[in-house]
Amino acid sequence: MQWLLFAVSSLILLGAPSSAFAPTAISGHGALSSPSGLACPPLSSSTHLHAFAPSLDDVATLASSTLSLATTTSSLLEGTLDSALSSSLDVASGILTNENVKVAFSVATFFPQLPWLFLILLPNAGVTKKLLGGYEIVTLCCLVHFFIVSASIAQPDGSAPIAEFADVFDPAGDPQKAMIGMMQYPNFVSEEWSHVLTWDLFVGRWIWLDGMKRGIFTPHSVLLTNLIGPPGLLLHWLTCILTGKGLPGNEATSLDEEED
Repeated sequence: MQWLLFAVSSLILLGAPSSAFAPTAISGHGALSSPSGLACPPLSSSTHLHAFAPSLDDVATLASSTLSLATTTSSLLEGTLDSALSSSLDVASGILTNENVKVAFSVATFFPQLPWLFLILLPNAGVTKKLLGGYEIVTLCCLVHFFIVSASIAQPDGSAPIAEFADVFDPAGDPQKAMIGMMQYPNFVSEEWSHVLTWDLFVGRWIWLDGMKRGIFTPHSVLLTNLIGPPGLLLHWLTCILTGKGLPGNEATSLDEEED
């Protein structure tokens, strides 16, 4: 604030016309001329100092005005920032609600089913390759899950307490009982459900891509992945072996060989 007062004061002083503090000309030996051309009596050195310098009252008035201006500006800025922050919080609180978590739960459940149908029924169709060849659909599922997590955290009792979550990873306790206890929290169930469905789709997509790359039949494996997850991947491994294609090699080593 002090540097602001100093800067504004300096600008006002520098911008003020010279006639405000001094006569317009000097004539004779120390005589001054007024703007009307009338000669003024000679001035002593002390008189010169007073003529060219503002009075203490002027400086005090200027400082007071500057301080008032700076205080008003600061209040306006604080009010604007507080208003913007309050509006943002109101918008966020209206979006991150338990009701919207329920909506996101339904989206996480039903949205991925269409991609699954394409992977299972039309694995080699061009539309399937366009829809699932990239990561757009999987990313959308991740965003739905992220919304559920964010909205749950914003609620006072929206998800399972951290202490209970830690009990799941306590080998000296009863992790299964702790997990069952956490299922009493609706938003935790929503988070875990969307979590599982998103990764199932990611793995099912990978099985489909591996099948296209190496000419392996995958609809049965993809379907099982959608139904119960990891066993679908095991079925794909079994299919690879029975068809003589073998398991996929070490992808990291393959990348090194390609670079060489």
